[in-house]
Amino acid sequence: MNILNGNEAFAALMAGKNIMCRAANGLIEFDDLDQFPATIFALSGYEFCIKRDTLTLAEIQFTKPAQPHDLESGQEIFIVMPTCILRTQYDSEHGDICLSVANGFAQLDEENAKLQLQAFGKTFGNMITDIEVKDGFNDKPKKRAARSKKVETESVKPTGTESTDLPWHEDDQSKTVVTMETELQLHLDAINLCQSEDEIEATLRDINEVGFNEDQLSQIGLAKSSKLAELQCKALDKIQNNQYQNLLNELLERAESAATPAEANALYKYTTSWSEEQRKPLIDAIHKRLVELNPETSVVAETPSLMVQIQNAADLTTLDALEIDVSARHPDIQPRLMGYVRARRFELENGATP
Repeated sequence: MNILNGNEAFAALMAGKNIMCRAANGLIEFDDLDQFPATIFALSGYEFCIKRDTLTLAEIQFTKPAQPHDLESGQEIFIVMPTCILRTQYDSEHGDICLSVANGFAQLDEENAKLQLQAFGKTFGNMITDIEVKDGFNDKPKKRAARSKKVETESVKPTGTESTDLPWHEDDQSKTVVTMETELQLHLDAINLCQSEDEIEATLRDINEVGFNEDQLSQIGLAKSSKLAELQCKALDKIQNNQYQNLLNELLERAESAATPAEANALYKYTTSWSEEQRKPLIDAIHKRLVELNPETSVVAETPSLMVQIQNAADLTTLDALEIDVSARHPDIQPRLMGYVRARRFELENGATP
């Protein structure tokens, strides 16, 4: 968790982030800003952090996976694997760790990593309860050969011959031998190209007959787990997109046929886990229906939004009146509007201008 000072926290708040606060070096947990005075950013003895967003999958809520820009080298993270949770440290030069983070399989704590794995399992009808946490990715992987690298070969002479007694002709008696390192790379590349779990199993069907050592088998196992996680992620994305589109279509139909403004506005409650981009088509449809139900609302189309009015509030009295308006807005947008209220109150109390 990145600790912010007052200036950094205020800048993050103005950027639309949810900020939490606590007494500096205290043992208590961070709490929401509405538990502190508006001047908290200018006071000493407090520290801040950005409240992590959450998402819900299969009715299980967990924090959004960590992204590369959120992490520092050496920071402890938990990788969500199909069979366990791997405890490791972030390393921007470690290919497998970077891929896991980029694909959305890294959490900052053990609890949310387990919740994410349980959500994956429940999505496919499985209840995952006994989750093992292992220490993984401790060693940096060996550098992999480029795919364009030619297969290494060595010439093998027929047994029972010596170069001093019999002539040895490379052209007709040499034999191409694929080295184990090249064989390993071939298997790793093949796994990476697989598009299903069945293809992976088919690729590794004869793995025990090749003669790989323990370290090479470990690399292959890691590549398999990583690819399975990637395939699972794609499957989940497809399921989520289909679920979103089906629900959106239904909500758009209900918005179009809403009989009252209250019925139209009530549709917001079905989109609490959506992003602003996902929610926009429904918001537009609801607004259109509200105008149809009450044509007079179209007259105020040029009135500045409540957010803009808050940012431009001339004094604290005006801001207090606008804060009352916030309480009448939909619960989903009240926290963000209150963030602008607190920010503007801080500016007014400290002599700032918009």
